Amino acid sequence: MFSFGDGLTLALGLLVIVLLVLAGALLNFGSRRAARVLAEVEVHGGLVDKFAGGLRWPFPGGLGSSSMPPVLVSLELYAWGLRIGARWRFLGLFMPSWYVRYEEIILAEHAHRAMRASKRGSEGVRLRAPAAGGPMIFWTSNWSGLLDLLEARGVAVVRRSTATGFWSNQ
Repeated sequence: MFSFGDGLTLALGLLVIVLLVLAGALLNFGSRRAARVLAEVEVHGGLVDKFAGGLRWPFPGGLGSSSMPPVLVSLELYAWGLRIGARWRFLGLFMPSWYVRYEEIILAEHAHRAMRASKRGSEGVRLRAPAAGGPMIFWTSNWSGLLDLLEARGVAVVRRSTATGFWSNQ
């Protein structure tokens, strides 16, 4: 026998599914807009170093930002520049693949999350490259090592930690 409680449960279940699909579509749309691929660079050879971490990227039009939690993102350093992307192919639907040359990065700075989400806190490197889109924040516990490698390749570096905005990467 069908009761009001069963109908309400079904409606709530369908609403949750619809909201999850919309959230996935928004992530996919935002990640495609933030993605940047350089067709003329070689990413299959010449890997200098590799980091695993998380990523925070801006949505288009200043509509906030999205994050991918730690260990799901890979930052790869090459002789020409760096690539940030999903560590596993299936995650590529939900996050950008971002390529940038060292000379396009105007500043790499130590960043921390303004609101502490965990006891350990979140630290990483904010990469400012206006020609390549809004600032990207790569969350990593080895932020100092990443800044050292970027500085060795001619990127301007700020080691004093700056807080990230709640709504933006600025």
